[in-house]
Amino acid sequence: MKWLTSRLMKNPMIASLAGMKGNARACLWPEPLWGIPYNLCLPYASLYMAALGLSPAQIGYVASINIVAQVVFATLSGVITDKLGRRKTTFLFDTLSWSVPEFIWMISQDFTWFAAAAVFNGAWRVTENSWSLLLIDDMKQEEILPAFSLTQMLELFSAFFAPLSKFAIDAFGLVPTMRVLYGVTFVSMTLKFILVQKFSVETSVGRRRMEATRNKSVLRLLYECKDVYIKTVTSRRMLLTFGIVASYSLVTTLTNSYWSLLACRELGIAQGNVVVFTTIKSLMTLVCVLFLVPRVASLPVKRPMLGGLAMHIAAMALLVAAPRGASAVLVLLASTLLEAVALSILSPTTSSLMFINAGEEERARVCGLVYGTISLMTAVFPSLIGQMAEISLRLPFAVCIALFVFAGILVVRLSRLPARGTDD
Repeated sequence: MKWLTSRLMKNPMIASLAGMKGNARACLWPEPLWGIPYNLCLPYASLYMAALGLSPAQIGYVASINIVAQVVFATLSGVITDKLGRRKTTFLFDTLSWSVPEFIWMISQDFTWFAAAAVFNGAWRVTENSWSLLLIDDMKQEEILPAFSLTQMLELFSAFFAPLSKFAIDAFGLVPTMRVLYGVTFVSMTLKFILVQKFSVETSVGRRRMEATRNKSVLRLLYECKDVYIKTVTSRRMLLTFGIVASYSLVTTLTNSYWSLLACRELGIAQGNVVVFTTIKSLMTLVCVLFLVPRVASLPVKRPMLGGLAMHIAAMALLVAAPRGASAVLVLLASTLLEAVALSILSPTTSSLMFINAGEEERARVCGLVYGTISLMTAVFPSLIGQMAEISLRLPFAVCIALFVFAGILVVRLSRLPARGTDD
């Protein structure tokens, strides 16, 4: 055991986590209180909706409602974050976007309940912006990607508790178990938000932005965003970043919405076994984060991004072609392993891409406007793809392949641009 502990502490990711101080520690150390219950619920969210009577098309409508809410909240996120500060915004909107919908999901009865929860949950775009800035505002640029990699690593550690939900579902049934899990999630996440609020401090950039916006109304600040937005969308670098992040966001939405339905309805996997594949994916991704990501973090973005996209495309292709029956388990396993390696690279790289390419003083507004635009561009897709899913649950994953081929083209073009600031 001492040997294993010594080896782990020598790993650059573990050592970085153990040595964190200030806001980095306040933001990341309580993260399992969010990640553990989230991973207990996530694999069965679509099955829970289906068990309460929602059709695949209605599940797509819920996803679209969520994205429309994201458009509104993402657009406002930069102004709100600058006006209230990174710390206060994070606490208020974490509670609004996670604690409230978790409670609604716990007592949901039909489509209307899930639609209402989707609206509240869309506010996570505000806290995505403010929490990320609370984490990285006072960091050097080269520390940003490792910080997001650590966030992913903690989420993966949390995912190892996911098999607990399988045993509960096998014993008590899907709907009763999910109601209890959503209740536990409500309590755990709320505690996490309180801890972050207690042990964090406002960043130096946040204090400057609060002072600069002190005597300005929200409407005035929104009006002033037009100049920031025009400058952002006329930058080739930011336009290419738009496309990459939008593609990744939509693929994530589609995978979360339809993977478990495909596995159970099309390929014959038992509901309780869905979490087995989720846990395998988390384990493989964690191994890659610990030992692969530190090796590729110093490389130019092109090579690791293209490698990750190629592996994810291969994983989706296996899902599209997977047969029903005993051999489906092996195909799903191969797809899961490929997706895990891909996500270990794509998740932190995509998360950091926007914050690295945005200027320090305007990160909140730039990132909020970018994510608002991305959400607007992708809002209609889940509903359309929900209609496709009515025909075949394999079709959403064919769309994922096309999206990541498109993202790969954009990565190549982005890699050919000169250094940031010279391409506008």
